[in-house]
Amino acid sequence: MVERVMSYGGHFGRFFNPGSMDVYLAKIFITRYAIILVGLIATLQMLDLLAKSEEILAGDGAVYADLWRYITLRSPHLITLFSPFVALLSAILTLSVLNVNSEIVIMKASGWSAFRILVPLMGISLLIGLVTFVFSETVTVHARAELRNWEANAFAADIPPAPDSVYDSWVTDGQNLVKAESASRNSSILLLDQVTQYIRDENKNITNIIKADFAVHRDNKWKLFEVKTFDLETLEITVLENLDWDTTIPPERFISLAIIADQVNLPRLRRAIDQLQSEGHGTDNLDTMLHQKFVTPLSTLLMPLLAGLAAFGLHRGGNLFGRILITLSMGFGFFVVNNLFIALGQYGAVPPIIAAWLPFLLFGLAGISFILLTEE
Repeated sequence: MVERVMSYGGHFGRFFNPGSMDVYLAKIFITRYAIILVGLIATLQMLDLLAKSEEILAGDGAVYADLWRYITLRSPHLITLFSPFVALLSAILTLSVLNVNSEIVIMKASGWSAFRILVPLMGISLLIGLVTFVFSETVTVHARAELRNWEANAFAADIPPAPDSVYDSWVTDGQNLVKAESASRNSSILLLDQVTQYIRDENKNITNIIKADFAVHRDNKWKLFEVKTFDLETLEITVLENLDWDTTIPPERFISLAIIADQVNLPRLRRAIDQLQSEGHGTDNLDTMLHQKFVTPLSTLLMPLLAGLAAFGLHRGGNLFGRILITLSMGFGFFVVNNLFIALGQYGAVPPIIAAWLPFLLFGLAGISFILLTEE
């Protein structure tokens, strides 16, 4: 057993010293990956554009060029989302064709193990995962934020760039609740739009409601503008031009609590988590998505392992088409289980690190176990 593990470990040296067969396998895998990715993204983007084109062209001042703008903002998200699935299809197609043409048999006859055959594919999958991670952090998150800003403005042509803002932010101020429709930062100034403060007594019953069109934090002071106060006991409404807001809420809390993980990069997400943890807030949702930023691109590495069922096994040992269906089922099973655990992690039912990494480890071990069984 130890000798087998050491022999498998030696295969990793082929990442840095590939032979002609390694180059051949890597080439056909990356070629199929590129073709399937372009075809799938083009098809999905066309269907999405057909559904959105009327809404886009109905925007104020919209022109046909806005359709191309929508494509450039939507495509990065589709590429990042479907890259692991495309890697699965590419691995299945590559290995099944090799199996049909008896190339797998020839490789094994020359002394290659099942794991050795997968090494070039896993190397390319790792490279794809790294590229996807960098692409997501530098392009996709900004494209998502800009697209959301454009949609929020009804696809109008002339709108300012997406602000550093979040939406529907709820925070606690002692026993009181505060809701802001949006929070935007401009240098040292924080602007809250449509602020509602629910004043509660010791029994958590609402006694007063304070509404303001907007609030500004500047020079360590809060001020509310266009204020209306409503007293639930007297049912009286008082209108004020502005009001000094006496609160201990740190301005960053509004943005940190409502931050959308897939629309910000890793450093900003990390800062939001640190801010909330320092104030004693739960961060299971953000922690889960933080780990998921690594798991999603790394899941590409699993796909050649899961696709091994389509490559290894004689034709007389079972139907190739049936093995391909089982492989696809395992791939879909990973995505389903992964999304399930993400939801559990976000709601605090499972620790975030376990929710993010457990499906990856389980399906990785399942793929490795199958390869070891074929070696027997």
